[in-house]
Amino acid sequence: MSHESAFDFRSAGTGVVFQDKPLATLSPWLAKSRAAAAADAMQFVLVTPSSTAVSLPLGFMLSEPGCQWLATTADGTFFDGFTGRVHHWDGTAFQPLDEIGEDFLLTPALPGGLLHVRAETVHPASHSTRIGGFTEQLFIELTGAPPTGWGVAEPVSEPWDETAVTAHCFDLAPETAFLVVVGHARVGTAAPAIAVVTVERSAVGVHESVELLVESPEPLDAAALDSFSARMHRIHARTAVLGHAIAFSSLARPARFTGVSVPACAVFGPESLRDYGAAAALAAAGPRARLIGAAPAQSLAVQYQQEPDGGRHPLEEWAALCARLAGEPGLADELE
Repeated sequence: MSHESAFDFRSAGTGVVFQDKPLATLSPWLAKSRAAAAADAMQFVLVTPSSTAVSLPLGFMLSEPGCQWLATTADGTFFDGFTGRVHHWDGTAFQPLDEIGEDFLLTPALPGGLLHVRAETVHPASHSTRIGGFTEQLFIELTGAPPTGWGVAEPVSEPWDETAVTAHCFDLAPETAFLVVVGHARVGTAAPAIAVVTVERSAVGVHESVELLVESPEPLDAAALDSFSARMHRIHARTAVLGHAIAFSSLARPARFTGVSVPACAVFGPESLRDYGAAAALAAAGPRARLIGAAPAQSLAVQYQQEPDGGRHPLEEWAALCARLAGEPGLADELE
């Protein structure tokens, strides 16, 4: 792709692509345009109508440094699709203003409930390591079936195959691999589950990190959360958090205020507890926590109160515990 042809409009420091459609996805064209902007050290900006929603993979890309999603209103106002902050074009770049776009504060049409999962495992840095099995188990737990396909853009191009995923990631190493993974809808829902997976090397091994969205009109009950926590322990999750969220449409993010997903349960694997200690972590996590497994390979599982009871918000509780287990007492105390 010529860098000149990668954008609908460009200045010295900004490359702009327009998408006028109800749903914007991470197409090969957008992925190449973003790469062209990065190669030229330019800011990449996707401009859409304020009625457009973005898929999880596209939203993941647009949230990276050097990228931006701006939505436009009928009167020509530009606002950030994630934060609502109004921007103006100064002739070279989009500059933020100290105001929030009115469209951003409108109630999303037909908001849907969903499960939002972030989970990570660390594999040994070995040629025998298999990539994708961790992701597959997440799909099985929350949809009842393995993924159906994978690729590096949308729509995905390959049927799900752990061997092929592993080969792809090893071919890219030591560069980070980015994958789009799709699966079946959860029983009783219509939207196919979708995830973004990153695989990267570090000094401790190969990290398989997953962000997964699954449609779910109702929050999971305590038994389902227990099942999720137990599976996370069995598949050696380093960390995992499952939250409930609303205001998305068919798992796509609208250019509206959607809030954040509220943690329903979190799992901290043995590696996360090694420095703090399982017993101390259990005491710090409070009465809704339990240890899974036998010492020394125990995981901490925590369920969070979903109904307001006058206490702290589950997000605050989860953040404070993460900080404490990570050895950041100052931050943990501040969040307490």
